[in-house]
Amino acid sequence: MPKTKSTLPKAKSAPKKKAAQKGTPQFFAHHAAFAAGHAAKPVVISSPSPNSASRQGQTIQKLVLHNTDGPLAPSLARLKDPQQQVSAHYVVDRTGDIYQLVDDSNTAWHSGDKTVNQQSIGIEVVAWSSSTGMTTSQEASLVALAKFILDAYAVALTAVVPHRSIKPTDCPGWVWPSDSDLATWKTAKLSS
Repeated sequence: MPKTKSTLPKAKSAPKKKAAQKGTPQFFAHHAAFAAGHAAKPVVISSPSPNSASRQGQTIQKLVLHNTDGPLAPSLARLKDPQQQVSAHYVVDRTGDIYQLVDDSNTAWHSGDKTVNQQSIGIEVVAWSSSTGMTTSQEASLVALAKFILDAYAVALTAVVPHRSIKPTDCPGWVWPSDSDLATWKTAKLSS
């Protein structure tokens, strides 16, 4: 049989990828993917909150820890209510389930300080007056999530802070009643 030329169009080469600019979703996705060589991101349940904004070019430099001051369902409802204008990136339930409300590439409204919000990830730990501290499952999930964030975004252990260090509040007093309690916990659970 004689050889014939193909009439199929030639495949176009893929366009060259541009380097992701700091603060863009691509930048954060790249850094999260990079972390796969380090701590893996734990499984999260998507539960989007409309209460978020752009990081406006700011990079993640802190991890701010909170407690919800109530059970899971009303806490999620409040963090997702547009009228409340509050949110967090993650909520860690007493069962160990992790809910992601705001993508890491966006700003959650959790600290009461716009600049801190733009430069941080906020985690709410479900705890309140009659359910203080953490359950074993909850602590394991929080440790996995915190280690992922520290690795993915090169956040220093010293930049893991309680909400009360940013504004006058007792938060996260239901989990860590004092700054020394939090410091001891960070050293024991996050430094390895």
